Amino acid sequence: MKIQRGHVTEKSGSWLGHYNRWVVNPATGIKLRKQLAQVLGPVSSMTKTKAREALQKLIVKELGMADGRLTLDGFIQQRWKPLREGTWRDSTKGTNEELLKIVRDRFGNEALEDIDSVQLQTWLNSLAKTRSGSAVKHIRIFMRSIFAEAVIQKHIEVDPARLLRVPKLRAVKRPYLSLAEIKALLKAAKWVPRELALLRLILVTALRPSELLALKWRDLDLSKGTLTISETVYRGQIRPFTKTTEQGEVQRLLIPEQAIEAMTTWAARAVESTKYGGEGDYIFPNASGGCWLKENYQRRVLTPLAEQAGIGHVNFQILRRTVATHAQHLGSPKDIATIMRHKKIETSQEHYIQAIEESVKTTGDKIAAVMYQQ
Repeated sequence: MKIQRGHVTEKSGSWLGHYNRWVVNPATGIKLRKQLAQVLGPVSSMTKTKAREALQKLIVKELGMADGRLTLDGFIQQRWKPLREGTWRDSTKGTNEELLKIVRDRFGNEALEDIDSVQLQTWLNSLAKTRSGSAVKHIRIFMRSIFAEAVIQKHIEVDPARLLRVPKLRAVKRPYLSLAEIKALLKAAKWVPRELALLRLILVTALRPSELLALKWRDLDLSKGTLTISETVYRGQIRPFTKTTEQGEVQRLLIPEQAIEAMTTWAARAVESTKYGGEGDYIFPNASGGCWLKENYQRRVLTPLAEQAGIGHVNFQILRRTVATHAQHLGSPKDIATIMRHKKIETSQEHYIQAIEESVKTTGDKIAAVMYQQ
C-alpha cells in the first residue's frame, strides 16, 4: 500500500492541505471516502515545498501510515487501544492517555518495524531523568504491551520491548508532616469546626479525598465509633465503589475516641453552620451543600490553613503519608495495611477486619494519641 500524497492549494494567503479519509457510515455500515482540508501555514513564510512536507506529516499523523507502513501511533489508536481501554476506570483513563501521549509524541510517526530495542531503552533512560518513577514504570508497561500485541497481530516479527528494563530512577521527595507541624495545623483550624473535624478524621483514618468528601451523615455512627464507606467522588460525580471495593461492597472503619469527639462537636454545629445536617447531607459540604471538588478544597481551604500554620505545602497525599509514616511503629504491618486500606492483603477486606478488629482499634488509638498530643 502506498502512502497518500494529497495536494496543496493557496487560499486567502494560506496553504491548504487536501487529503482523503475513509469513514464508515454508522447508520448503513457503508465505507465512504471523505475529503478533508486543513490550513498548513501562511504563504508569506512557507514555500509550497514546505507546505507539501507539512501535509505529509499531517497525513502520517492523521492516518497512521508512514511510507505505506503502519506507524506506532496508528497501531496504538486503531489496533491496541480498542482492546484495552474498555477495562480502564474513569479515574485512570486520563492518566493513561497522558502517558500514551508521551510515547506517541516520541515514536508515533515512526513505522513499527523501524523501532528497535536500543532506541526504546535509550529513550526510557533519558525519560527517567525528567519524569517520575511511577510514570516511567507505567510507560514501560504500556510499551511492552503495545509491541507484544503488534507481534501477536503479525505487524512485526520481533518484539523490541520484550527486554526493556526499568532504568535508574531519580530520587523523589515524599514529604510528610512532623508532629510539630501537625500540632500547628490543628491549631490553625481550632476555630473552624468543619476543618478541625476533617483534619482530625483524616489524620487517624488516612481517608482518601475521594472517600472523605463523599461521606454523608448516614455513614457515621457516633455511638459505635464507625464509618461506613460505600461511595467515592471523582470530578464531582458520585460513584458506588471505592479504590479498593467493587460496586455494592462497603468498608467499615473504626474511629478512635479523639476523632469521635471532633466529629460529635461538628455534628452538633453542622446544622447551625451549614444548614446541611440531615442523614443524606454531606458531612463536609461546600457552601451550597454539595460535594467539594478535591482541587477546590485544596486551593480554598488546605493551602490557606497551611500558610496560617506556617508549615508550607499540604495536600491530601501528604496527610495520608503522614499517617502511614507515624503509624509504622505503632502496630503490625497488617494493622497499618487495614487502616490505610491498601489493596494487597491476604484475605478479603471483610473477613480481614473481623479477624483483627481489636488490634486495628488499638493501633488506631495509638495513632490518635500521637497525632493529637499537645
